[in-house]
Amino acid sequence: MLPVVSHEIRTRRWPYVTVCLIGLNVLVFVFEASLGAGLAPFLQDWGMVPARIGAGPSLQNVVTVGTSMFLHAGVVHLFVNMWFLFVFGDAVEDAFGPWWFLTLYLLSGFLGGMTFVAFHSASPLPVVGASAAVSGVMAASLVLWPRATLRVPGLLLGGFGALLLYSGLAGLGVARSLAIVLAVVLAVALAAVAVGLSGGPYDGLLRGLRVPVWVVLGLYLLLQLFNGLLAVADPAFGASVGWWAHIGGFLAGAVIAVVFPKTPLRRARTAVLP
Repeated sequence: MLPVVSHEIRTRRWPYVTVCLIGLNVLVFVFEASLGAGLAPFLQDWGMVPARIGAGPSLQNVVTVGTSMFLHAGVVHLFVNMWFLFVFGDAVEDAFGPWWFLTLYLLSGFLGGMTFVAFHSASPLPVVGASAAVSGVMAASLVLWPRATLRVPGLLLGGFGALLLYSGLAGLGVARSLAIVLAVVLAVALAAVAVGLSGGPYDGLLRGLRVPVWVVLGLYLLLQLFNGLLAVADPAFGASVGWWAHIGGFLAGAVIAVVFPKTPLRRARTAVLP
């Protein structure tokens, strides 16, 4: 996912539900961090375990599909999910209202989790994270404002590209020194492109490029599909990542955005901020 920093849609109401969801996820993670050695069994008990769900219906299975949405496997996992909920959530909540937005969030998370179970029904590993629910919110945003733009700062774009390149080269066995040099070169090149396209260092590096939302989310969905198919072909690939949960949540959010009542779509033509 590209490192976006703002969804440039004007909103009229404070996003109470979005803020509360972020706060709740953070509080739960703080509790997780306090468990120490007890964290692994806690995640096994309260995370969504596909093999356990496949063994038969039970109250625990239903409950853990919900609780898993508020658990995270690390600081980075939590931060990434909450950041994208923050970027996309306020506008979507403004369009649907707080209660319909909360329903969209929870339904997307639930259906995304069930999609993962359908493709990995024998997995004994607990699935945790708000990714499926957040994917649903992002998809709803795309449906509501397909012509909106996102800001992608050149500094973050360069760092993101460098990290991906370094990880890929390291995975291929390329020498570490060469991988670092190539990653730095790519980071500088991407930052320079951002400056050139934006007309100046401040706009390019800090405020960022304006990128159509359909480009960012289209790339996101294609990446999930590509990795999801690899995971089906080789269950050992990306075993800790819920690719199909992301896909299921995204598709659920898109459908829900069409069906649910919302503020009149004339707001979809609201101009982006300058």
